[in-house]
Amino acid sequence: MSDLSVLLKGKIGNFFLNFEHHFKNDGITILYGPNGSGKTTIVSALGGFIKNIEIRIIFNGNELHNIDKYPSYKRPFGIMFQNPILFEHLSVEENLDFVIKRHQLKTPNKSLISKEYLINNLELNSLLKRSPENLSGGEKLRVVLARTILKQPNYLLLDEPMSDLDIKYKSKLLVFLKGFNKKFKTPILYITHSIEEISQIGDQIVLIKDGEKIDSGSVSKILNRSSFVDLTGKFESSSILEGVVSRQDQNLHMTTLDLSGQKLVVPGLPGNLNDIVRVRIRSRDILLSSSRLKTQITENELQGLISSIEIENNSAFSELVIVLKSFKSKRKKQTLRVRMTTYNLKKMKLSINDSVFIYISSVSIDRQAYQSK
Repeated sequence: MSDLSVLLKGKIGNFFLNFEHHFKNDGITILYGPNGSGKTTIVSALGGFIKNIEIRIIFNGNELHNIDKYPSYKRPFGIMFQNPILFEHLSVEENLDFVIKRHQLKTPNKSLISKEYLINNLELNSLLKRSPENLSGGEKLRVVLARTILKQPNYLLLDEPMSDLDIKYKSKLLVFLKGFNKKFKTPILYITHSIEEISQIGDQIVLIKDGEKIDSGSVSKILNRSSFVDLTGKFESSSILEGVVSRQDQNLHMTTLDLSGQKLVVPGLPGNLNDIVRVRIRSRDILLSSSRLKTQITENELQGLISSIEIENNSAFSELVIVLKSFKSKRKKQTLRVRMTTYNLKKMKLSINDSVFIYISSVSIDRQAYQSK
């Protein structure tokens, strides 16, 4: 396991950075914030590319902030920035082999992560003999990711790595990163602006604004907090639910998840029976009712209790936090953030601690935001 503590403080141009955080030693941590908030600067400082500010980096008990003693190539981090760069005079396979040879010179022991594993999982076999100039942006990204991992890093730092990928392959690559993290126990710090990417692979999340950390915690908790909604805007507010796959209909391509005794039907076939699957539900895609509807208007009907109500000023909307009822006592309680008009809130006379019925259409559930555990 890897233990990483970071303190960065100082002025870079007109930008002042004041960031301190102790990163989890496993899983995937998301670094999230608006443009210009300092995310790439933090990764650059970790990599040893920034001087002239106060820097304290402690990794597994070793102080790494002295750039002269620990230049970038001696640090235990594998870093991939937004614009992937390869050696243009080498083929794809030669680019990969260059990193392997360099790593073996430094650590002659057998590598944990093989080239074959990455070629198979990143679908690089057809690219091996090609030169970088003949690769698309997405293909180049996959090669650079493989090369970064072949450095056998103790911590992987990825700065918006999916920007050049289409939706279909992005989903594949996110599944690969989650599986890689589990298989090799290599923690990942991941920068993204995509809520779908956060929902699919994030375990922990650190929110940053104007160079300062404003919140941190598990993705499922932070997505329900106002600190996250303030950064994304109310329109994108959402929640994450976790359920166990209890049934799959191969003909209709539908899956039923068990949420502590309640059922959630979702499109597609994520995971296998008894797998834990995580889905993102947008707050604006939920309907509430104080009584059970006689006509089934959606595939999903859940039950919960209102735990908080926030009526927005100068807006037509309110946001409610609903705690789902648990019919299996050993399961943790889950929450949903619901966005509705204040008009409808008043019309239904809803109050804190009221029981409500929750209706969610399966078509509104984003399949790109699935994560299987």
